Order: sequence, then C-alpha cells, then structure tokens
Amino acid sequence: MQEDENPCQIHIQISSTDRPGILAEVLESVVAFDWDVLDIKQFVFNGLLNLSLLLGSRKSNSISGLQGSLDEWAIRNGIALQILPWEKGLRPEAPYKYRSVVTLLGPSLSSAVFHHLTRTFSSRDINILRIEQLDYSDHHVIEVVIGSKEDYSTVDILNALVKFKVKFSVDIAVQEDTMFRRNKRLIVFDADMTFLQCEIIDELGKIAGVGHRMKEITQRAMNGDLDFNVALCERVKLLAGLSVLKLEELYERIPITPGAEDLVRILQYLGYRIGIVSGGFQFFIDRIKNNYKLDYGISNQLEIIDGKLSGRVVGDIIDARAKERALVSIAKKEGFSLKQVVAVGDGANDIHMLARAGLGIAFNAKSIVQKHANAGINQSNLELILYFLGISGKEVQELRKLSKSSPKTDW
Repeated sequence: MQEDENPCQIHIQISSTDRPGILAEVLESVVAFDWDVLDIKQFVFNGLLNLSLLLGSRKSNSISGLQGSLDEWAIRNGIALQILPWEKGLRPEAPYKYRSVVTLLGPSLSSAVFHHLTRTFSSRDINILRIEQLDYSDHHVIEVVIGSKEDYSTVDILNALVKFKVKFSVDIAVQEDTMFRRNKRLIVFDADMTFLQCEIIDELGKIAGVGHRMKEITQRAMNGDLDFNVALCERVKLLAGLSVLKLEELYERIPITPGAEDLVRILQYLGYRIGIVSGGFQFFIDRIKNNYKLDYGISNQLEIIDGKLSGRVVGDIIDARAKERALVSIAKKEGFSLKQVVAVGDGANDIHMLARAGLGIAFNAKSIVQKHANAGINQSNLELILYFLGISGKEVQELRKLSKSSPKTDW
C-alpha cells in the first residue's frame, strides 16, 4: 500500500538488546490493530538493536489501541519504545534527492580520517545517510551513502576530496546510488602499467638499444605533453629492424599486475565480459587475451616484414578517442548500458574511456588522469577493484575459492 493511501502515519522507534523475535512480537500488535507497514529499517551494532517502522492506517482513532498494546509489551520486556508523528517533509533524506556512494579504501581508516571526511561533506551541505563497512582485515573499506541538495557530479565530489585523499593515503570511488552500481557487466582495461606492470614499448626500446630515448617520449605522452599519435609513431620508428623473436622472448617475461589474475577469475565467474583496449601492440594483446580467455583485445598492429619490425604501424592508431569508441562499441554489441561498464587505466590516453564508463578507475595514474575519473586506486593490486563494485571482504574470499574451481576460469 502506498503512503498516500494512509492519511494517518506514525513512526515506531525501538532500541533494545538484540534477540530473535522482537520484530515478530511488534508485528502482532500492528496486525491486530489493522495498521499497514510502509517501511522498515533495522540494524544491529555490537549486539544492540535499532528498529524503525513506518506504519499507516486509514483509521486515525486506532492509534491509542496500538500504542497501549506496544507500551505494555515494551515495559514487560524492558525495551525502549517511542511512537512519533510522521511528517514526510521532516525525513532526513527528503531534502537530499541527489545520492551517491563513496567507497573509502585504506590500510587503516583512523578517527581523523572520518573527522576530515565528515567536515568536507558538511561544508558542502552534503548529508551522510548510511555507512557500511565492507572489510576490516588487510584493508579497511567502508561505503558511505551521501545525499545533497545540489546535483554534484561524481567527479566533483571526488575532486573535493583530493586533499583528503592525499593527506590520509586513502583510495576513493564515488558512484551514483542507482541500480547500476552493483550491476556492472563489462570491464575494460588498459594494458601497459595497468593490467601489465610495464610499458611494453619501453621494454622493446631497451632490447633495441634505444631505451632512454623511448622512455623519454613515453613519459611526455602519458603526461599529456605530447600528442599520443605522434609519440607512438616516433617510438615505433626507433624499433625498425627488431626481430619478432625478441618480441616473443619479451612476452614470456612480461609481469602481470598483482591481483589481476584473481580479479579476472572472479569477474569471469560472475559473468562479466572482459576486454583490453590498449595503445600498445596487438602482438602482445592477442597472447594475453588468449591466455586468460578474455572476450576482447584491441590494440595497434605493428608492421612485420621478413620477420622484423618495419618501424611502422598498420591501420588506425588506437589513441584516446579510439579507446573511447572501442569501449562504447563493445558495450553496444553486448547490450549493456555504459552505466554497467567499468574502465581502468593510468595514462592521458585513457581519460575519454574512463569518463564514458559508469565507473572509471584511475589506476596508479598521473594527476591529469585522476582529475577526470570517478575512482582511483594508488596501490599495485587490481583485485581491490572488487570493493568498488560493492563486494565485501568476506564475499571476495568466498569468490576466490569458487572461481578457482569453476570451468569458466579454466586457463
């Protein structure tokens, strides 16, 4: 029954040591006096119960009977009970129609962290509606549901927390509090320094004896100081004459980012589609895609003539806009809303891809990238992404076990 169909509405507030049966006993009186339950909120903290019920009735004269019955029950059981009038306009969340979920992740979240966070919110008239702890083992992770009168974007809120994030070494994600937050279906990774713990083109430069020059160009491109396409072509020219056998040797020793394999297994077990969209090279991405049974792998194609690199790229260059187009295209092909997409990257050429995804995660990223993402992780562990998907530490442990024994992840 809708609230508007019940002209008489009351709020029952109960505090007590928790035990089985309290709600059932309350509802005996509610049913006996013909009241409707419009809403229930209950939580237990340290063995103490806090229970709130919103009740509605079309008979205003039935309040006294219900109150008498509940008062008698509360006295008999030593329970604190209040019956309060219900005014929709006075509901704490009513003025705060724009809602977001802020996830905080750190080795330890001290009282100073919470104090600074709450002060930051209150200075912007942002109200905290709910707090829930996701983990308190190797990582301390909490979710904070906030409400605001102004329509702040998730990036606006994250940028407001920049000083807080740096001061306390906390990783943060800010997402709209919608049904899509825990219903992501597609994740797209950048490769170099994201899924992989190296810049492949820099490693090729070392092999070719041009490592210093290569790294210098890469750094300028990733910081956004040099056009990506120009930088790529300059670096590939330096590789002219390099044998394909050297690429094979390099692939065998490429380091995978910690947590990547567990993350892929768990997401495959949960039914995610997974892809890599990289400004690197298809030679390596194809092998990674096949090794981990990923669904998509898109990158630049090196021209190979007589078993050696020609120093040229074949076809269109996968730059920032191409990465964005690839992400949108994959989501459309799979039938997913962009709000169901996660993108993870570290460089300036990932900015557009991160901005289009429902959850864009700047992973150990440059400052220019972090300003455009609605989440950031500054630790070398990709599995931490699971917390930003609303998965608790206990659930992560269970999913590790289940995913390793699943035929979906038999690679």
